Amino acid sequence: MTAVLVFAALVYLQGTQSSVDPVHLVEGVDQGWMLLAVLAAAASYPAATMGFLGFVPERIGFGRASLAQLAGSFVRLVAPGGFGGVALNTRLLLRAGIAPGPAASSVGAGALIGLVLHLGQLAFFLWLTGFRPDHRSSDNTIIGWVLIASLAVLVLLVLALLVSPTLRRWALRKLVPLTEGALSRLWQLARHPRHLAVGVIGQVLISMALVSSLYCCVRATGGHPSFATVAVAYLLGNAIGSAVPTPAGFGGVELATAALLAETTGLGNTIGPVVLFRIITVLLPVLPGWLAFGILQRNKAL
Repeated sequence: MTAVLVFAALVYLQGTQSSVDPVHLVEGVDQGWMLLAVLAAAASYPAATMGFLGFVPERIGFGRASLAQLAGSFVRLVAPGGFGGVALNTRLLLRAGIAPGPAASSVGAGALIGLVLHLGQLAFFLWLTGFRPDHRSSDNTIIGWVLIASLAVLVLLVLALLVSPTLRRWALRKLVPLTEGALSRLWQLARHPRHLAVGVIGQVLISMALVSSLYCCVRATGGHPSFATVAVAYLLGNAIGSAVPTPAGFGGVELATAALLAETTGLGNTIGPVVLFRIITVLLPVLPGWLAFGILQRNKAL
């Protein structure tokens, strides 16, 4: 509920402090660019399927795996960070007859490689743009507060784990299986380079599809940034915002991405395209994700 209120506040802020009415946000944008944004966001799901199956040497149906990635858009609304998708993919593998250890290791290996590739892409686009923060900019104040809030939340979580043995045992029981076998799973996949390549390419394409969607949203609202600057704003903003433990990163992702978009592109209106992007990538897929989740449940795949 807090996440929804924060998102609503951002939409209200967009309507009261800019020329864009949030009620007519979708109607007032360039429809061609908005359609491209929707198509780019849709392309992230086949990419996510590749990124998932590439780390599973066992045979899993592409259609079933695709439904699971779509269902993840529904599940992540009730789980912070990427835990919903991790649990869903692990459950899919378990129901497919894969043992708990290899199933958790496959998902953990995919998450590990995804993190490394995300940081690698961020470093590449930072180098490409020559991005340097302007310390005189007020946007750095916003970024600073987001970082402070994220660190505060992480500190509170660590303290809670240290103080509560029950919570600590629960966290270890959930997290250790996802990481302990990841490296051995990657070593196993290294003997199947073509399979591993599919997973790596899929992980890269996920980020590029979402960056393309955000770029199209900025163009739809009248901005003309370079693709590389939008990539920096998305990759860094998503990393910072996801540290806020809210479903789908609501609140943190919008604030961080909007602030970084203003910093990297120099645009005055950045809340508008970010809100439009989040509507397309988070809210729009909820109903199809719920339907996909139901189909998987009826077929006893979850």
